[in-house]
Amino acid sequence: MPPVRVMSLRTSRLLAALGLIGTSAFLYGILFGHALRAWQTLLVNFLFFGGLAQAGIVLSALFQTTSASWARSLKRAAEATVAFLPVSFLLLLVLFLGIPTWAPWVDHPNSRDTWLNVPFFVAREATAFLTLGIISVAYVYHSLRPDIGMLHESGQRQASGLAYRLIKDWRGISREQTRGQRFQNILAPTVLIAYGWIFSLIAFDFVMALDRHWYSSLAGGYFFIGTILSGVAFLTLVAVWGRHRLHLHDYIGHGQVHDIGKLLFGFCILWAYMLWSQYLVIWYGDLPEEIQFVSHRMQGSWAPVTWLAFGLIFLVPFIVLLSRQVKSHAPSLVVIASAILVGIWLERFVLVSPSLWRGDQVPLGFLELLITSGTFSLFVLCYAMFVHTFPLLAVSDPRLNKVT
Repeated sequence: MPPVRVMSLRTSRLLAALGLIGTSAFLYGILFGHALRAWQTLLVNFLFFGGLAQAGIVLSALFQTTSASWARSLKRAAEATVAFLPVSFLLLLVLFLGIPTWAPWVDHPNSRDTWLNVPFFVAREATAFLTLGIISVAYVYHSLRPDIGMLHESGQRQASGLAYRLIKDWRGISREQTRGQRFQNILAPTVLIAYGWIFSLIAFDFVMALDRHWYSSLAGGYFFIGTILSGVAFLTLVAVWGRHRLHLHDYIGHGQVHDIGKLLFGFCILWAYMLWSQYLVIWYGDLPEEIQFVSHRMQGSWAPVTWLAFGLIFLVPFIVLLSRQVKSHAPSLVVIASAILVGIWLERFVLVSPSLWRGDQVPLGFLELLITSGTFSLFVLCYAMFVHTFPLLAVSDPRLNKVT
C-alpha cells in the first residue's frame, strides 16, 4: 500500500496561495476599517472548520464504539480531519486577540459577569480545546500505530518521518494490534463524552454569549449535532471520491455508499428535530428576549439567508434522500452532501453575525469569500497531507473486510 498522491503539486500551490490570500484579506479587513466583518468571519470559520476537524474523529469513535463493520473502510478517512486541529487551535488563539472587537460582553457587562470575563473565558476555552485535542490525538495515535507498524514490518510500505516516529519501540503486530484495539475501546467513548461537553461549552461561549439576553439550554446539543452532520456530509464526499481517486474499490462498495447515505439522512432528521425542539420552547415561552433572537434572523434582510440555510441542510436533503435509489447513487450524494456543508456554514454565519452586525445589509461579500476560501484551502491541505503520510485503511483492524 504505497503512499497516495491526493493532489498535484500545482493544486497544492494553488491552495497554499488561497490560504495566503485569505490571511491577507483578514489582515486587510482589520487594518482598513472592516475589523468587525473580518473578526466575525474568522469566528464563523473557526466554528465550522474547527468543528469539522473534530467531527471526523467523533465519527471514527462512534464507529469504534458501535463495532460498525460496514464503516471500517471509512474509519481512517474520518480520522484524517485530525490534521487540521493544530490550525484550528491557532485560529482560537487569534480569536483571543480580537475579543474586544467581536465579544459584545466586554463593553456591555451584565448578569453573566462572573462567567463572561476575559481571563476566565480564555483559560476555560484554551483548556477545553487542548483537553479534547489531546484525547482525540491519543485516540488517532492508537488507531494509526498498529497499521503503520504492520505495513512496515511486512515490507508493504516503509514508514518514514512522522510515521516512523509513531512506531517507536514496536513490539510486534500481535501485541500492538491487541493493545491498539484496547486503547481505542477506552478512548472512543471518552472522545464522545468530552466532545458533547466541550462543544456545548463552545456553543454557549461563542454563540449564545454574543447576545446579551438570549439563553437556551438546548443550544449546546443543537450545535454539536449540526457539527456531526457536517462531518457525515464531508465523509460522504470522501467515500464517493475515495473509491476512485484513492483506489479503494475493494473496500468501499455500493453497500458502504448506501449506508453513508442513510447515515446522512438520519442526521439531517436529527438536526431538524433539535432545531424544532429549540424553536418550539421559544415559541411557547413567548419571552421577548428569546423571541428577538429568532425574529431578527427570520425577518428582514437576514430571512433569505436563514431560509436558504434551512433548505440546504434539511428541506432539500430530506425530500431527495427519501428515495432509496438516491441514497445509493454516488453523484446525487455528492450534490446533497455539498449542499449540506454550504448550509451548515451559512447556519453558523446566521448564528453569529446577526448578534454582532448592526448594518442594514447582510455582510456577505468579497471579504467573507476570501477569508472562507483561505480557511477551506488550509483544511484541504492538512487533510491531503495526512492521507499522503499515513495508511488509508485500518489494515490491522479485525473488522476490516473487502467488498463482497
